[in-house]
Amino acid sequence: MTQRLLEDWCRGMDMNPRKALLVAGIPTTCGVTEIEEALQAGLAPLGEYRLLGRMFRRDENKNVALIGLKIETSSALVPREIPGKGSVWRVIFKSPNADNEFLCRLNEFLQGEGVTIGELTRVLGNRNDPLSLDQAMIPDMRAPVLAQALDEARKPPLQCLRYKKLSIFSGRDPPGPGEKNFESWMFHTCQVMKTWHVSDIEKRRRLIESLRGPAFEIIRVLKKNNPFITVAECLKSLETIFGIIDNPRALQVRYLTTYQKDNEKLSEYVLRLEPLLQRLAQKGLIEREILNQARLDQIVAGAVHKTVRRELGLPEGAAPTLLQLLSLINDKEAEEEEEEEALQAELEGCFT
Repeated sequence: MTQRLLEDWCRGMDMNPRKALLVAGIPTTCGVTEIEEALQAGLAPLGEYRLLGRMFRRDENKNVALIGLKIETSSALVPREIPGKGSVWRVIFKSPNADNEFLCRLNEFLQGEGVTIGELTRVLGNRNDPLSLDQAMIPDMRAPVLAQALDEARKPPLQCLRYKKLSIFSGRDPPGPGEKNFESWMFHTCQVMKTWHVSDIEKRRRLIESLRGPAFEIIRVLKKNNPFITVAECLKSLETIFGIIDNPRALQVRYLTTYQKDNEKLSEYVLRLEPLLQRLAQKGLIEREILNQARLDQIVAGAVHKTVRRELGLPEGAAPTLLQLLSLINDKEAEEEEEEEALQAELEGCFT
């Protein structure tokens, strides 16, 4: 019934049903803000999306929401359910056919290993057995990767497999209903992850699935700046923010004495400083209303070159958000790298 509803709703809005999904089981008392908060936490791995509308279903006495995706996605990335108010909410997605599903999972794995579909196709050639590998046609280092890729792709979609989910952690103090404090959550997470025999990308998706509030925002920012961030790096960042320094004075001193290292990029310094800033805010030592300004002040004070504001072209007045600041810094660093490469090429030309 819900699959048909998804198709009919998309047809009525003249949109591709494979770029949409339904979230069912939403209590009628939930407002738009509560729905969007649940979607933000549960659908983060899918990239950009929009809440397009809600509908009341009499048979369930619950609402169902239509979500529009920016791009088509593999069903392996779509969770079967997400935590919501009152209970878990079901997610309904129109899966592609079996052949497309195989190719989606294969392509996702190969991208993570630095191998292309074209390379795999050339390796397979026209052999009678399309899933065998001709070891003589590829380097020894590639063969195990491609063999593992085929094995991964032939597995059923990950969202269809049952796995023990992580406890919920938001970083709020005190924890909200159903949430764990950091120490309990971290111990439980490390134990559960040992039982998961899946890729690091899937582990990261499941980790993000368990996060809410400030904890989710931190990992979202880190992942946006580094799409290849590992689970270990995510956990280390969370531990830095929520797992150390209970003494407020010691935390303030550490933040104010954290400076950029001589050979450290400004973007790396900003991301190293951010966990301490978030910890101060979480402890109530910095008001969240002035978080952006506090960040900029410390970056200017701690940067190796004291002309950060002028170099980035920052206007006087409202300080940029973390994402805006990182965007400006990354653009500046990319420009400097291009100039350095051009200069290097020019110098090499003089000596050839």
